[in-house]
Parts: sequence; C-alpha cells; structure tokens
Amino acid sequence: MSPTAAISKKRTLSPIWIIPLIAVFVASWMFYQYQQSQGTTIYITMPNAEGVIPGKTEIKVRSVKMGVIAQVRLAEDQTTVVARAVIDKDYEHLLNQDAKIWIVKTRIDETGISGLNTLLSGVYFEFLPGESDARTRQFTLLDTPPQIPDNIKGQRYLLTSKNTNVIDVGTTIYYNGYSVGQVETAKFDWQQQIMRYGIFIRSPYENLVTENVVFWVNSAIEVDLSADGINFKTSSLAKMLKGGISFAIPEGEKPDALAKQNQTFRLNSDYQKALEHRYDEYDYYVIQFEQSIRGLTPGAPVEYRGIRIGTVEEAPAMLVIDNRPAHFSTDSTAVPVKIKIEYKRIFHDTKIAKEFWQNSLDGWIEKGLRASLKTGNLLTGSIYIDFDLYQDVEPFQQSEFAGLKVFPSTSSGFSVMANQVSELLAKFNNLDMQTPLNSFDKTMNEYNTFAVELRELLNRKDTQALPNEFNETLAQVEKSMATFDETMLQFEKTMSDYEKGSAIYHELNSTLDQLKQLAEQLQPLSKGLNEQPNMFIFDKQLATDPTPRKQ
Repeated sequence: MSPTAAISKKRTLSPIWIIPLIAVFVASWMFYQYQQSQGTTIYITMPNAEGVIPGKTEIKVRSVKMGVIAQVRLAEDQTTVVARAVIDKDYEHLLNQDAKIWIVKTRIDETGISGLNTLLSGVYFEFLPGESDARTRQFTLLDTPPQIPDNIKGQRYLLTSKNTNVIDVGTTIYYNGYSVGQVETAKFDWQQQIMRYGIFIRSPYENLVTENVVFWVNSAIEVDLSADGINFKTSSLAKMLKGGISFAIPEGEKPDALAKQNQTFRLNSDYQKALEHRYDEYDYYVIQFEQSIRGLTPGAPVEYRGIRIGTVEEAPAMLVIDNRPAHFSTDSTAVPVKIKIEYKRIFHDTKIAKEFWQNSLDGWIEKGLRASLKTGNLLTGSIYIDFDLYQDVEPFQQSEFAGLKVFPSTSSGFSVMANQVSELLAKFNNLDMQTPLNSFDKTMNEYNTFAVELRELLNRKDTQALPNEFNETLAQVEKSMATFDETMLQFEKTMSDYEKGSAIYHELNSTLDQLKQLAEQLQPLSKGLNEQPNMFIFDKQLATDPTPRKQ
C-alpha cells in the first residue's frame, strides 16, 4: 500500500469516534444551560464572614430573595473575605455599578433597634439597586446600612463645624420643630481640624433650604450670660434625649435663592452664634482704653446709643509690634481692644452701609464721637463698648496700631464714678475723727451727770411743792394786772384833761401803748403756766384731737 493510500485511510474515521465528541458537546451545552438557569455570579468583598453560611445566607431586595451566597473564602492578601454569590437571572438588570449591599443583623445604635427578626432566621444581605447604566459583578459590603435609601426623594447638603459637639449619624434635622431630614455621614477632617457632616432633606422640604438659612445644634438647656442679661431656653423632651439640628431663615430676612445640591453651610453651637456668623462683611479697628477692661469678653456687643453695630473680637488684642505683645507695651499704658464693625448690622445692604460708614466716620470723630466702656450686666459684671458723641473732648489725630486703624476712646461713666469714690474715700481716711469722738464722749458724760442731778432735783419735796407756790404767785400776778388795767384807764381819763397836742401827752400816750402791749404778751404766758406749771422744765402738752362720737 502506498503512503498516500495509508494517510487517506487514517483520515477516514469510524462512526464510533463521533459519539464521544457529540457527548462532550452536549455536556458543555447542558452545563452552559445550567449556569444560565442558575443566574449571574457576583463577588462581595467584606471584612469578615460572621454569621454568613454558604448555601443558606440569602441576598434580598425589598425582602424578596434575589440570590444566595454560594462560597466564602479569604482574599489573596488575607485581610478581607470574598463571598461568591449567585443572582437569579430575573434580577441581573439590578446589578448597577452604584448599587449598595450590606448585612442585615440585630443592631442597637443611636437610631434605635433594628434587625430583630434575624435572631431566629439568621443574617442576610440587603441589596439596594442604583441608577447607573453600567453593570458590575464586584461589590464592597457597607459597614453600616445607608440612612436614606436612594428611592426616597430629596436633596443632600454639607455642614462644617469647629466648636460644636460631635453629632451622631442619624440625628434628626428640624425646621420650626418639624422633622425634615437627618444626618447621613459624619467625618473628622484632621487636616482642617473640623467636622464634616452630610445631611439629607426629604422632598418637598428641600424648598425650605435657601442660601441664607442658618444651621445650629439643639441644646437641651441653653443658658446665656451676657451684657444683655440672663436668658434660659429649653428644648422638647425628644430633642433633649436624641438631640438634633435646626435650620431657619433669620428673623427679618426674606428667603434667598434655593440652595444647590451639596452646598456647604456652617453648623453653629446655638442660634445666637448662627446669627452672628451672618455678618461676614466687616472692618477691624483698635480701641485703646486707659482703664481696666475686666468684664469685656470676645463677642461682647459694640453699640451706638443702644444700636448694635459691631462685636468685640479680642480683649485685649493679641497684636505684635516689634516682636513684642502690644498689650504689654512700655511706651503706652493703654490696653488695646480689637473690634469689628459689621456693616450688615448698620443696614441690610452691606455695600451702602460700608460706603456710608467710611465716608462719615472722620466727620463724626471730629464732632466728638468716642468709644467708652459701659456696664451691661451688674450680676455678671460684663461690660460692652458704646459709641457716643461727647462735648469738650481733646482732638484726635488719626493713627494706626499694628496695621489697624485706631478708634478714639474716652473714660466711661462708671470709671469716672469709681475715681470719684476713690477720692472721697481717700479724703475720708484723712479726716481726724478721734478729736470729735473724744469731744462727743465728754459731752455725753456731762449730759449723764446733768440727767442725774435733774432727776434728784425733781425728786426733792421742795421742788414738788413749787407748782402750788407758783400757782399762788400767778394768781397774785393776774390780780395785780387787773388792778394795773384799772389804774391805766383812770390815768388815760385824767390825761384827757391835758392838752392833747402837748409833748407830755404824746410821751405818756406812747408809754401807755408799750405797757399795754407788754400786758397782752404776758397773758399767754400766764395762761400756760396756770394750765401746766412745769412747762419751763418739760415741753408743753398739746391738746389731743377730739374723737367723734357715734350717732
């Protein structure tokens, strides 16, 4: 047989060899159909496999089973666990790239208690589809369930905070006391040293979030001790237990344009601090006070005749001149205080207010505008800065201090009063009080001696007999006065015989008038002695008012 014939014979296969090939093809096809019927395989990366049982732990979407965990193994770096799961083919279209997956188990946290049903049934994976058109088979397990599902409509914003307490995820957000959203995320930015919060406002309440709203933390009890007095404010019981964040449009302002998605706002410790941060257009000044600034704290108001126009920034001002602290300068005894004039406090249009202030300030200072310290609260001892026009003040020369414009000051009322009191006390201390006190003691001793002698005199029998003798004497005086009156009448009758124009007549007539006046003056004395003989020793007793009688 030729070689060509042999090769042709080898290529001619027997039908028995076709059967294995067909079997392999059919098996492959059947395996492919089986895999297609089983669904799509996905891989989930997670920290550990606690509670996960292959072949039993399910993957659910809205409590409907969509797959099951088929296998659990360690990742190649052995730091995580990779679970292989099979998803039913009816749910393959849900495997979006932005889908989320987490484990549902019993949880107790600040949002409450959840997942109690897993105590009997075991844990399971919750799957939340996304909105992306891209598909994926690789997923990462979330540490905690998302606070707001993607199917709930609303809008997200960002809050930053420096000086407030840390707010927990799930904290409720209120508007005028109504729950409108909650905190989704909370992260600490160690580089900027601030807290960053992600919040979600449910629809349609996102229409309340305008660009001029302010956010603040609800405190259980707020106590404000300031120059304005003492203010107490308490929250509801729910807010005391859970806390919360509130936002609102400041009073007196109209809503601005709606805030955009992911716009950032400042989170303040309370409502008053939130209002303060609205005044972001201001200029700094330095005021030098030649008196103690004890009681003046940062945040104290700066007023013009009761109208607030600014805020104390630093008291004393921590400024540096020639590498030395400015508030401990040997060149001047004045204490510098740094303030800021906030133009929105002067007028709602900051541009107009700024132009008005800057164009008018020099003229006001020339007319006597000065800053002084005033007592704001006697209980707390807090003081504030008051601007007013003063007469007879020394002219002020414009100057700068550590690069800031200096505002002139004058001694305040309470400082002047304190100086006057100090001067008065100094004069009082210099008075010679010992000599008057010695003289007073001597006088009191003499008075005591006189009182003893007078008491002895009054107790004597002959002194007590004086009123009777005095009464007899008064009777004789009255009798003599009556006789004297008769004699005078006879004398006047006799004198009528004389020539009335003569000098003797006029002299006698004048003498008679004087004697008559003397008699009239002696009559009240005589009557008083008759009624109370001891009136020379004791005050005369006045008659009591008559008491009306009943009808």
